[in-house]
Amino acid sequence: MRHDISITGFAYRLRPATVDDSAFILKLRNNPELARYINATSSCLADQELWFKAYEERSGDYYFIIENQDGQPEGTIGLYDLDKDHTKAEWGRWILLPGSKAATESAWLIYRIAFEQLGLDYVYCRTVADNEKVVSFHDSFGVKRQAVLPGLFELNGRSHDAIEHGVVRNDWGTISLRLKKLCERLAKLLQRSEATS
Repeated sequence: MRHDISITGFAYRLRPATVDDSAFILKLRNNPELARYINATSSCLADQELWFKAYEERSGDYYFIIENQDGQPEGTIGLYDLDKDHTKAEWGRWILLPGSKAATESAWLIYRIAFEQLGLDYVYCRTVADNEKVVSFHDSFGVKRQAVLPGLFELNGRSHDAIEHGVVRNDWGTISLRLKKLCERLAKLLQRSEATS
């Protein structure tokens, strides 16, 4: 849906995705290294633009571009499937350029939007169980595994189980502090790296 929510962190920010981002989104989704655990996407720009037009009409669907301090896009992330009471939603559509350091901060920022701007009570994400790197990422900062969902995803004609991680509002304060510290530390490392290059 069309929205005007933006949020800035220490080294990255989230801004609303627009139809003008279609070529970048297509590049991400059709990168063989990145597409292993996501649904197949047409390589046709016109198809992506049509998808985007339909997205803009859907309520309860917030799609973002992850940008660095220089305004260069490094990935996508979204909040969607808000329930009818607007108390919970799923986050996903999380794809980052190879080599991007935006993982931790983009996760922190999407949770901040969910809890602090949208006022949600529960946020969950579902990851292909075989995607051990991303499952481990969620585990690493205390997000609880809620369920194993057998056969939830079908990718390339094969059924895959999913791991559902979730955060309730009451736990957000503790998780937010942990993530914030990690993001501050990473931003300082990135600044030092830029200063010496």
